[in-house]
Amino acid sequence: MKIRVKAGEREYDIDVEREDGLFRVTVDGVERSVDVHKLEADFYSILTDGRSYEVSVEREGNRYHVRHGATQRTVSLTDETRRGREDLRASGHGPVVVASVMPGKVARVLVSEGDTVAEGQGLVVVEAMKMENEIGAPRAGRVASVEVEPGRTVEAGTTLVVLD
Repeated sequence: MKIRVKAGEREYDIDVEREDGLFRVTVDGVERSVDVHKLEADFYSILTDGRSYEVSVEREGNRYHVRHGATQRTVSLTDETRRGREDLRASGHGPVVVASVMPGKVARVLVSEGDTVAEGQGLVVVEAMKMENEIGAPRAGRVASVEVEPGRTVEAGTTLVVLD
């Protein structure tokens, strides 16, 4: 996936590809292997170049406030096509893919195709390291499809449910 972002006064061309459970991220021609795991809410653990980072990412329309320690940077999408899709999602329109935030096994599926769900309502329970993690709806909507079944092993980023 290719995107263009603005951070501060600079713009960056970024290419992100998923490969063997990791992300291959190329920023202005420099490629890195990145392992990303969502910890909770807006917090992520990022491993790259042998270093670990914990960051928070808070979305505000087409802008993302990224914090690491005492450092904060605001990143904006400048790619018009992608920004249009983000606008649709933010307005509650258009499909939303709900993906697993961690590798594990699907313990339970809490919804069926056609169900109406509220923001935050549980959709799927993924078991990882003997802990059950309920994956909730990022916004209210209708379940367009359920892509997993109980007992299935999933990787981080695997599509669980699609909402309309």
